[in-house]
Amino acid sequence: EEKPTLVFIHGSFHASWCWEEHYMPYFASQGYPCVALSLQGTGGTQTVEEGARKVKISCHTEDLDALLRGLSDGDSSLGFGLGKNPQIVLLGHSFGGLTIMKWLEKFYESEKSQSINLAGVGLMCSVPPSGNGPMTMRYLWRSLSDAWAITAGFVLKRAITDKKNCRELFFGGDDDTNGIMDDDIERYQSYFERDTVATIDLSHLSKVLPSKFADGQTGEAPFADRLPPSLVLAASDDFIVDMEGSEETARYFGLASPTVVESPHDIMLGRKWQNGADAVLGWLKTLK
Repeated sequence: EEKPTLVFIHGSFHASWCWEEHYMPYFASQGYPCVALSLQGTGGTQTVEEGARKVKISCHTEDLDALLRGLSDGDSSLGFGLGKNPQIVLLGHSFGGLTIMKWLEKFYESEKSQSINLAGVGLMCSVPPSGNGPMTMRYLWRSLSDAWAITAGFVLKRAITDKKNCRELFFGGDDDTNGIMDDDIERYQSYFERDTVATIDLSHLSKVLPSKFADGQTGEAPFADRLPPSLVLAASDDFIVDMEGSEETARYFGLASPTVVESPHDIMLGRKWQNGADAVLGWLKTLK
């Protein structure tokens, strides 16, 4: 039985390595071909503009589009051997979800959209269509200390040097809660440092957020009626993306609500990684 190819897209402070530890081996063992992309400026990759510290979201969507078209045209030079026009399922985490949303805008505008056999879209702990701004304001109202932890971790990049901040944002609790030990934190922080050489241009992003093009009443994407089967996963212990944000993402994809699993924000790492993976696998099995 031919199964769709899973294409994994990471979020901020991460690169393709985050899928390599658990998710890719797990889904490959279930018979799914797996591909993970490191977006520009992460995983040691170069930016188009040499030395750039900021990357526009359009650069990420163009890179994703190039990969998907390469996978879809049976180009043997890529070495995947997927055959011509394989089914593709996009799976994005955190800011990777927003990258997928922006790619979908272009995909459904393009006359070449039929050249990619998109079988499904799954988002995990995704930044919502309205971006981080409204979530930040909600955190300010709820807890100044939590809002500061997020701001310090991402804007000041303290998640790279402060173990407590890193653990709080991405992995939750202490080392016994999610199986992330101090040496794991140090290893991940070394990756984070490399993967933040160039970061998303938030100023530019604020002008092109997916929410600006969503239905004003329902919050649905303008292409919601053309989407393949979709899944939005929320994590019960997500420090970064709140439940309101995940509900907004679900509405954007025409879903009644997100599916909630027990996990911190980094749903693919730590002891609880299989909670999210099993939810994705169960959904994949429903695809035709």
